[in-house]
Amino acid sequence: MSGVPKVAIIGAGPLGLGFAKAIAAEPNAKNIFGSIDVYERRPQAGGLWNHTGDKSKVTFALSESKANKNALKVTDNDPHLSPMYKHTETNIVKDMMRYKDYPLPANSNTFPNRSEVLNYLLDYQKTIPDFVNFKFNTKVQSLLKNTDNNKWELKTAESGETQNYDKVILAHGHFDTPFVPKAEGLLNWFNKDPTSVSHAKYYNDVEKFKDQKVLIIGNSASGIDISTQLLTVAKGIVMSCVGEPMFKGVIEDSTEQVDRVIKYDFENNRSVTTQSGKVISGIDKILFCTGYLYEVPFLKSYISGPKSLITDGSHLRYLYKQLFYIPDPSLILAGLPKSIIPFPFAEAQGQYVARILSGRLQLPSTEDMYADYEREVATRGNGSTFHIMGNLKDAQYCNDMYELIKGTENEGFVANFWDEQMMELRKKTGEIKKSRFNVLVKYAQGLREQGKPFVALKQN
Repeated sequence: MSGVPKVAIIGAGPLGLGFAKAIAAEPNAKNIFGSIDVYERRPQAGGLWNHTGDKSKVTFALSESKANKNALKVTDNDPHLSPMYKHTETNIVKDMMRYKDYPLPANSNTFPNRSEVLNYLLDYQKTIPDFVNFKFNTKVQSLLKNTDNNKWELKTAESGETQNYDKVILAHGHFDTPFVPKAEGLLNWFNKDPTSVSHAKYYNDVEKFKDQKVLIIGNSASGIDISTQLLTVAKGIVMSCVGEPMFKGVIEDSTEQVDRVIKYDFENNRSVTTQSGKVISGIDKILFCTGYLYEVPFLKSYISGPKSLITDGSHLRYLYKQLFYIPDPSLILAGLPKSIIPFPFAEAQGQYVARILSGRLQLPSTEDMYADYEREVATRGNGSTFHIMGNLKDAQYCNDMYELIKGTENEGFVANFWDEQMMELRKKTGEIKKSRFNVLVKYAQGLREQGKPFVALKQN
């Protein structure tokens, strides 16, 4: 079928499903596209919302990193491991944690738990037309651009077969490669007592932290949430914070707050030293709640040279609208920004990408895309800040995507435009979650008095 594009979407989580739905909604999509194939390494849709369960057998290792001078390399033995833990609930209210015209069930929690979100995604997948092919239990082993025929060669691990595609959308997310900041003595500490150092990705419940003095590195949502759960069993919790906490005034009074840790000294009474010179001794466990690096382990093209997509994993480069890889726009990267509402964000990006792929819209010239990218770098910075949104910047981005499809709204998928009502709910979400955290902290303290570990607290 010459001239009919074949599209591969890698990942069937919230991003992949949102893009698949939008592309399949293009007028006459079944005939326009040679195929729309969605590859997912897990047995079903849902991506990281598929809870791995018991993580006690997962081995976690730290070593020197050649790619990032500010981080240690992290490896583990579970290619399907999800960062979800036993009692995960979202930080986003259910009225925003949803796709267009497809609300969560009315009896869902205000902040849906992981099972509710997973079931929602599984149900949503059923609304995607059946000419979209979902390939579950299929891990992409390599993705290589053949410059002779201008096709993407996608090879899977299970069969070893190679399929050719014209366009590839990377929707595999960015919660696979933990970021562990490099610091003096940390690698030595890990080598002396490997079970005492871990990352939030490997956290599941409070069991192994009972009667332990725990050092939490990071004070974002995961750091606060996990610290709250640990209040039930830990001997003490020390939180190392670089900046203002995401939810200020929630956990500070129940933990010891310190500044950045710059030195780990296992031999000196298992102590750490902070940037201000404070020394904390007797640390039993260290848990990094420090986020993740960007990585595309299966990508074999555009990973080196002056215009490489990836450098140290802090961000991805040369992207038009944080989506299209400018040197080769047949490579599309979904949902890279952080501090976003993922479901409507995927739809906003998907509506634009769908129209580009079907030919109803055209990308600007390469020169104009580079100019747009340079303006964005000047505004956001050329590093880890490049993908950070928040403060309604994600809402503005979604509305910018809407502006890009103007004139084509009568056909195909159209994402919600963020009106005043949506903007107001977006603003309030943080305060609503902060109130929830305050309730959880008191609840955890009550469980501790009763000698009970953390279990989920029913929501109103």
